[in-house]
Amino acid sequence: MKNNLNLLIIFLLTLVYVGCGTSDKTTKDTPKKELTQDEDIIDSEDVVSPVEITQKILKDIIEMPKSIPCKDGEFYRLKTKECLALKNRLWGFQGFTLPLENVYNLDKCTQNSLQSLIDNLPKEGGKIIMPECTIEIVDGIELNSSIILEGAGVGKTILSNRGESAIHVIGKDVIIRNFTIDGNLDTLNGIDGRLTKGNTLIEFIEAKNFNQSRGAGISFLTKRRLNRPALTIRYCTTSNSLHGINVKVMATALALIYSNQSYANKDYGINLSTNYLVEVAGNYLHNNEEAGVKSPNANHITYHHNDMNFNKKAGIVYTGGTGYGLIKVENNDLSNNGGMAFSARDTRLSNLYLTNNIVTNSIDINGYAIGVEGVRQVHITGNHGRVWAGDNNYSNITYY
Repeated sequence: MKNNLNLLIIFLLTLVYVGCGTSDKTTKDTPKKELTQDEDIIDSEDVVSPVEITQKILKDIIEMPKSIPCKDGEFYRLKTKECLALKNRLWGFQGFTLPLENVYNLDKCTQNSLQSLIDNLPKEGGKIIMPECTIEIVDGIELNSSIILEGAGVGKTILSNRGESAIHVIGKDVIIRNFTIDGNLDTLNGIDGRLTKGNTLIEFIEAKNFNQSRGAGISFLTKRRLNRPALTIRYCTTSNSLHGINVKVMATALALIYSNQSYANKDYGINLSTNYLVEVAGNYLHNNEEAGVKSPNANHITYHHNDMNFNKKAGIVYTGGTGYGLIKVENNDLSNNGGMAFSARDTRLSNLYLTNNIVTNSIDINGYAIGVEGVRQVHITGNHGRVWAGDNNYSNITYY
């Protein structure tokens, strides 16, 4: 009996050992899931811990409008609740028409039902209305041309995605509005416009918890050159990703980004890279780990009437450039950041206009509120505190 018991114990220990060995081998040999953006590979080891949403950050969050609060051609300055005129109202989304009868209600809150409804729209397109529910999605859905995707409201209709980006815009004439997208920290982007064909409106969207090494709540890093992307992003809230809004359009952008709130992102509230002709207005960008906005190698970007506060290292950052760019920074509140209000880093920029911005309590360790090293012509109107231009006498600063 004793011998039989010993044999049983040996047999059970062997099973445990073999089982553990099989589990280790499976883990080792199973390829890691890849999320790609700009041909980069995202490994799970690259994902950093999310930005902690502290009570202080929660206190700084403001309530977003649930419908358009201003007239056509105006933006809403979120923090001050003002309606002000856009400077370039024709740059962004230009609208399109659909047959009035082409409206379809999603009757089952599943990924397959939603994608099937999208894929079976008539050739002239249509409007899809999603009810108040949570739709579990893996690797996202695709939106072709001439489509409106509309939910029951932020926090009411929720697309909970894992894997690749949640929404892939692959057509033109697209409107996305009125719902929440949650990436569960396991999704590349919320709305991904890499393959867009242009003319897109994104409004009243909450996009949160995307990959903190590459991801963004709303991302348009286009892979094809477009003569007129005609992109408008407005009244959206983005948080807890690498960037809130990430736009790199491989042509003249003609984009409007206004009245959005972006906070608690690992790098920037808005990241504009290699863009030409973008108006950024009325946004509230706060408590981001790097800065409110970064615009590497961008040209003809106008920032006006934005509030960029409580960002850890700067208000606005400009990097790179060929020496021919033009940046305008007008009537913004760039106060109370953990570094300069405007910071040029490794820059070659032709013209920078700083006009009547608030820079209180946004200084670096040396007491400078503005950094313009690498900017050839600097035009300053109003009190912008101490200005650092570097030691090489490259910058020509004119005060008005």
